[in-house]
Amino acid sequence: MIYCVWYPSGGFGHFVNAVLTLHGENFARPKKQQYSFSNSGDSHQLELAAPKFFKNPNNYSFDFDSTLNYSVLIDNGINDESTLFVKYFPTACIVKICYSDHTWPIVAHTMIEKAMGMDISQVVSVGPEWANSGDWAIREKYFLFLRDNPLKQAWRIDSEYKYLKIDHLLCYDDFCKQLQSLGISTSDFKTLWDDWKISNQKYIRPIEAARQIMLDIKNKNYSDLLHTTDIWTQAIVYYYIWLEYNFEVPHNDYSEWFTNTKQIAIMLNEHGVNH
Repeated sequence: MIYCVWYPSGGFGHFVNAVLTLHGENFARPKKQQYSFSNSGDSHQLELAAPKFFKNPNNYSFDFDSTLNYSVLIDNGINDESTLFVKYFPTACIVKICYSDHTWPIVAHTMIEKAMGMDISQVVSVGPEWANSGDWAIREKYFLFLRDNPLKQAWRIDSEYKYLKIDHLLCYDDFCKQLQSLGISTSDFKTLWDDWKISNQKYIRPIEAARQIMLDIKNKNYSDLLHTTDIWTQAIVYYYIWLEYNFEVPHNDYSEWFTNTKQIAIMLNEHGVNH
């Protein structure tokens, strides 16, 4: 069986490929099985067992061994969900890597830093007319980028294809269960998963922080926020508030970052938001 791993930019496809080719039952193995993660969290160093289908080439050929399973990476880029590759793999199992509103910030971050090779501040700029407006303006720009970028709605679950959500990748047990639901058996790959998560903490940690803050507000378990100094993380917290309560924090009115989660709860109360 050929498994076409079809994915947006950000290193997710190569990671799933590493899991399948190193730990999948009866999968073709790369000749060199050493892997490592780069400073940006990529595992591109791992040799592929079959050539990548890269940006809709005019032709694709490889001598597949019919007795083995194969992982084939389908790399169109984050903004191209075209399915031209299907004609080359008519009997393959297509596994689409998807994301949700809640994991979109991870993809947005990896898209900019890994695929574009840039920093968020270079891509999402407040512009010269906002130059003296301070952190609140940057926070607002980041929030609007997360809320309004059309790619937020891309790479969604399609009933025509099997899927892996980035949400699944964040929890080892969920990842294993989803692979099993796809009919893929693997040996234990916890070490590989740990290495991936540690190497990608800069992208994952902000949404973990936002999720915890939302839980603290819901459970009235108020916590300190003075340690949350990263503006991108602060913007993700605002984005999660918008997702959870359909409420946009008035950026200028709250130009100073909150010192604790109780202040956020008070703000929501003052604006009639039930939490």
